[in-house]
Amino acid sequence: MTQAKRETCEPDPTAMPAAESPSVLLDDGTGASLPVPRRSPRLTTQAPAGSGLAPGAALSSWRMAAASALAVEKDRGLAFLFLPVAMGAGAGLFYMSPANPALLFLVAALLAALLVASFARRHHRGAALVAGYTAAICIGALAAALETSRGAILLDSDVTTTISGTVEAREFDAAGRVRYLIRLNATSGPEIRRPPSRVRLTARSPHDAIAVGAAISGRARLTAPSGPVMPGGYDFAFRAFVDGIGAHGYFFRAPEQTEQQPEQASAMARLFQAFSDGLRQIRERISKRIRTVLQGDPGAIAAALAVSDRRGISAPTVEALRATGLAHILAISGLHMALAAGTLYIGIRKGLALFPGLAEAWPVKKLAASGAMMTATAYLLISGGSVSTQRAWVMLTVMLVAVLADRAALTMRNVALAAIVIILVSPSAVVGPGFQMSFAATAALIAAYAALSGRARKARSAQSMTRTRSRLVRGLIFALKALLGLAITSLVAGLATGLFSAHHFHRLAGAGLLANLLAMPLVTLVVMPAGLVAMLLMPLGLDVWPLLVMGQGLESVVAVANGVHALGGDVNVGRMPLPATLAAGAGFVILVFLRSWLRLAGLVMIGLGLALATPPLAGQPPDILVSEKGNLVALAGPSGLASNAARPPSFVFGQWQTALRGAAHLPPVAVRAATPGQAAGPAPLPNAGILDRLISSAELQTSRFHCAGRGICAAVHSGVRIVAIDQAALIGAACDRTDLVVISIPVYLDACRSGATLVTARTLRRTGSLAITVKDGAAANGDPIPGEGNTSEDSIRRPDFQIEAALKGVIRPWTMQRYYDWRTGTFDLPD
Repeated sequence: MTQAKRETCEPDPTAMPAAESPSVLLDDGTGASLPVPRRSPRLTTQAPAGSGLAPGAALSSWRMAAASALAVEKDRGLAFLFLPVAMGAGAGLFYMSPANPALLFLVAALLAALLVASFARRHHRGAALVAGYTAAICIGALAAALETSRGAILLDSDVTTTISGTVEAREFDAAGRVRYLIRLNATSGPEIRRPPSRVRLTARSPHDAIAVGAAISGRARLTAPSGPVMPGGYDFAFRAFVDGIGAHGYFFRAPEQTEQQPEQASAMARLFQAFSDGLRQIRERISKRIRTVLQGDPGAIAAALAVSDRRGISAPTVEALRATGLAHILAISGLHMALAAGTLYIGIRKGLALFPGLAEAWPVKKLAASGAMMTATAYLLISGGSVSTQRAWVMLTVMLVAVLADRAALTMRNVALAAIVIILVSPSAVVGPGFQMSFAATAALIAAYAALSGRARKARSAQSMTRTRSRLVRGLIFALKALLGLAITSLVAGLATGLFSAHHFHRLAGAGLLANLLAMPLVTLVVMPAGLVAMLLMPLGLDVWPLLVMGQGLESVVAVANGVHALGGDVNVGRMPLPATLAAGAGFVILVFLRSWLRLAGLVMIGLGLALATPPLAGQPPDILVSEKGNLVALAGPSGLASNAARPPSFVFGQWQTALRGAAHLPPVAVRAATPGQAAGPAPLPNAGILDRLISSAELQTSRFHCAGRGICAAVHSGVRIVAIDQAALIGAACDRTDLVVISIPVYLDACRSGATLVTARTLRRTGSLAITVKDGAAANGDPIPGEGNTSEDSIRRPDFQIEAALKGVIRPWTMQRYYDWRTGTFDLPD
C-alpha cells in the first residue's frame, strides 16, 4: 500500500507549466534518455476563447498531451504490468485453438521475438515492446503446452466394470456418503483398454470408510467427463483433464478393502506418495474433529475454511451464499490466507514489541513476515493445495518477500509478478473464473485505494483537531472509517468480479454489497482469528472453545446469507457473448493499470462490451437445445423452457435455465399411445401412428413436447416439427414427418433421405451439445405431411437451421476420447 500511495501522491508532471520545465529526461530502461515535453493540460488540450485554433494545431496539441501522458505511464513501469496480460493471452489462445499448435512454430516465434527485442531495445523502443509482448505470448502458450503434455487420460465412454486401486483421498457429505479419489490399478469384467489413471467414485451404501492409502475394490459405474452443456459453456472435460481425474461415478454396493499390492515405483516417488497420503490423513482428522465439535452447516463451512472440504454443506445454504455474493468464503482464497497469515503477522509483531530490547536488536517486522510465510505454507499443505489456494499462496508469498526486502508489499507490480508465476506454473487457471475474479478484485482494490490515497493528506492536516476530540468521538470516527472502508472494498471487488461472474455463471449478486457489509466483519474479526487459534491449539486438545466461537460466527454468517437472500437481488443476466467479455475485460485492464487521463479509454471499452451484450448485438438466443447425449432436448419459448423429460437432470437443465435468464420449466404433455378401449396387455411396438398422434397434439399446443411414454416425443416450435426418440425403428417415419429428428442412441446414419435434419448420439459424441436457431421456419400447420400420399418430399420447404456445436472440429487431448473406438482400440479421427 505504501507503493500505491507513493505512486498516487507523486506530482503530476503534466500539471507543471511549460515555462518552468520545457522537457524532462526519462530513462527508457536501456540507459538512454528520451526528452519528453511537459505541457499543461490547459495549454495542450484547450485553446483560449475566440482564438480560432486550426484543426491541425488542435490535433498537434492532442498528440502532445497523449505523449506527455504516455511519458507518465512509462515512468511508472507500465510495460511490466502488461507482461502477465500477454502471457495469459498466449495461454488462453493455446487452449481455445481447435487443434494443437505446432510447438516448433511457437519456439521459433519465441526465439525470433527475443532477438528482435534484444536488437531493437536501444533505438526502436516501440518495436522492442511489440517483440517483447510477442515473446510473452509465446511463453504463455508454451507453458500451456507443457501442462497439456502432463494431462490425464479421460474415459472414452460410460462403462460398468470392477475396479481396484488405492485410495488417495476421501470426503464425507451431509448424508454420510463417502466420495473416494482412487488411483486406478486394474479393471475387469470388462477390462478397460484405455483406463484413466485416477477416478472419483461415490459410495452410497453404508460401510466402514476405507482409509487413505489402503487398497479398494468394487463394482462401479464409470462416467466419462462431460463437455460444455451448451456452446460457449464451461468445459468440464477440460477441467478433469487438467486435474488428472479421468472419470467419475459411483459404486453399486459398498466397496471392499483388499490387500495392498506393492507398487512399481522409485524410492523418491514412494516417498512423495507417502508424504501426500500423510497430509491427506491429517486433513481428514482435522475435518472430522471440526465436525465433531460443530454440527450442521457451521461445522461443514469451518471444515471448508480449514481443509477445503465442502461436501457437508447443505444445498440451500450453498445457494443462499451464491445468490448473496458470499460464496467466496467457501473457497480458500487470498482473503482467507491473508487473514490467517496476517493475524499471525500482527500477533508476532505486536508481541515482540512488548520487549523493547528485543525489538531494538532484531528486525521484528521481518521475523513476523517469516512467521506469516510459514503459516501460509502450512495452510497451503493442509488445505490440499487446490488451484485457488496455490494462487493465494503465490500472491501472499510475493508480498511477504517484498516485506523481507524492505519494499512495499501491496503494489500493482507485485500482483503482476504473482500472476506471472501462476501462469508459468498453472496456465490453465487463466481460462477459469477463479484466476480471473481473484486478480480482478486485487488489482481493482489496489487501483481504487491508490486513487483515494490523496485524501490522506487532508486527513493529516486535520489531525491536530482530531486529537482534541473525546475518546468516544474518536472511536466512532474510527468505526465509521472502518465501515466505509469495508463498503468501498465490497463495492470495488463486486464491480471488478461482476463481469467475470456474469460470463461464467450468468448471474450477479445484486444484494452482494449488503451481504458483505454484514457478514465480512464477522469473518474477519471472529471466524478466521478463532479458526487460526483452534488450528494452533488442536494438537494440544484445547481447540473446543475457539471452535465454538468460530461456529457462532459462522451461524451468524449463514443467517445473514439467508436473510439477504430472502430479500431478493439475485440477478440473472443470461449468456454473455465472448466478444462482449473480451472488450469489457480489456477496458477493465486499461482502467486499472493506467493513471493518466488515458484510462478513460478503458471506460469506452467497457461501454463497448456492455453494448455487445445487449440483445440487438448479442444475437438471437437459441430456439432448441440438445444435450451431448441426445436424451434431453429443450425448446426456448416465451413461456419458458420446455423439455422432453418430466424431471430433467438438474446438472444440465439448471445451466440451460440460467443461461436463458432463468426460464421456467415446462414439462411434456402426456399423450396416450394406444386408442381408448384397447385391451390391457403388453405395450405395442412403436409405429408411425404414434408419431402422427403426437404431431397432431403438438400442432394444437405449440412450444411444448408431447410424449407417449419415455423416449417418444414430438413438438412444434417456431414453425418446425421436432421429434425426440430412442427407437431406431421410428427413424424413417420421423424423417418423413418432421424437420428435426433427435435420437438418443448411436446409429450409423448421418442424414435423412427426406431432407430433414438428423441428430444422433453418434454425431453428438463428436460435436457435443447443440444450440439450434431457426432462421426460416416452415409453416408447420399449413404444410402437408409427407408419407400420407398427398404430396412429394421435394415439395416440402425445409427450415433453415443455424446449428452451433460446442466441440465441432475441436481435436485436443481433452476431446480425443470422443474419437476412440474401444472395439478396435484405435482413434477414428476426421480427415
